[in-house]
Amino acid sequence: MNDVTVTVSGNAGSTPALHLNAAKNLEWTTFRVASTRRYVNENGDWTDGATLWFTVKAWRTAALNVVESVHKGVPVVVTGRLELDEWTGADGQQRAGLVIVATAIGVDATRGKVGFTRVVHHDTVPDGAPVTPVDGGGLTATRPGDVDPFGLDVLTSTDGDELLGDEGNEGDGAGVGQRELVNA
Repeated sequence: MNDVTVTVSGNAGSTPALHLNAAKNLEWTTFRVASTRRYVNENGDWTDGATLWFTVKAWRTAALNVVESVHKGVPVVVTGRLELDEWTGADGQQRAGLVIVATAIGVDATRGKVGFTRVVHHDTVPDGAPVTPVDGGGLTATRPGDVDPFGLDVLTSTDGDELLGDEGNEGDGAGVGQRELVNA
C-alpha cells in the first residue's frame, strides 16, 4: 500500500489542543492550517486565490512540542500522510474528513525569525518543581521524585562514552516540564 504524502505551507488557523488517552498513555494534538495560493493575475497584480483548510494531527512527543510551539496565526510548514479520519459526531451521525498525520511540523523561517530549543528530559522531577495535576490541563502529570516518562537515563556520545548530564545542578527550576518543537 502506498501512502499519500503532502506538504502544506500556511498559517495555523487554530491553537493546537492537547488530548490525552490516559488508558493508553498516549497524547495527540490537532489544529487547523489555512493555505492561500497567491498568483499574478492577467493585469500583473498579485491576487489571493481560494483558501484551503487542512486538519493536522500529531502524536506523542511531537504533540507536546507542537502545543508549546504553535499558536493561531503562526506560519507553519507541515509534512505528513493524508489519511481518512472517521468518527461519530455529537448528533450521532457518522462523519469523515481528510487529515494530515504529521511526520514533520515547523515554524516557517521564510516568514519570520525562528528560535530552536532542543528538548532535554530529566530522569526525575526535582524537589520544589511546580506540580502539574492531571486534571489541570498541563502537559505532564508530575510530582517531585516522579519518573519522567519521556526521560533519558544516560546520554551517549558518538564514540560510545557516557556523557554526564546536569542532574546534579539544581538550577532555578526554570524549564522543568517544558517541551519545545524539535526540527531535525
